[in-house]
Amino acid sequence: MNSRESEIVIVDDNFDSDTKRAISEATNLPTVTSVSHASGPSRRENLAASFERARHPIVCYMDIDLATDLAYLPALTDALHCGAAIAIGSRYSGVKPQREIYRLLVSKVYNLVLWAVFGTRVADHNCGFKAFRKEVIVGLVERLGYDRTGRRGWFWDAEMLIRAQREGLRISEIPVVWSADQESTFSVRRKMYFVLHAWSFWRETRGGHGWDS
Repeated sequence: MNSRESEIVIVDDNFDSDTKRAISEATNLPTVTSVSHASGPSRRENLAASFERARHPIVCYMDIDLATDLAYLPALTDALHCGAAIAIGSRYSGVKPQREIYRLLVSKVYNLVLWAVFGTRVADHNCGFKAFRKEVIVGLVERLGYDRTGRRGWFWDAEMLIRAQREGLRISEIPVVWSADQESTFSVRRKMYFVLHAWSFWRETRGGHGWDS
């Protein structure tokens, strides 16, 4: 995928003024556009609402702090060209993650709970580095719905991947090196509101592990 066949869409989720200025400068480039959300339930919900506007058959997203080097991007798109419906970066597939110990522990426990409760088959649900066939992610987003309550929050990635697996969609995991932003505002306490939504989702699906493939 070369520059003539790609575009960059910056999803402005109420960024600070310095970031907004940087976005304004970037959108002077012909292949860069932006979409703004003055408010919303969560960053992932706002990001997901932007996928449909993509003009190409492959949609990728990554966190704006570029915790994962873009050198891994061709590996994601290659996986899609080789038949995967979804390709995800994985911080736990043979590559030692570069992050604070407490965040690593929280992430590991979170993934273990998802494996046990939902029977999911992927190693890393929440790495902010993923790629999709556009028709796949647009359909998944439609079925997930837009959670205006904000309860889904951090669980968006996991629910999307759980639904994808239950629909028999092929998911490829690509080992990546991931470096935490030292200025991250990550807070376990703020993220915990997703538990009620996850519980409701489990009850809706009865925790079934009956994968289609």
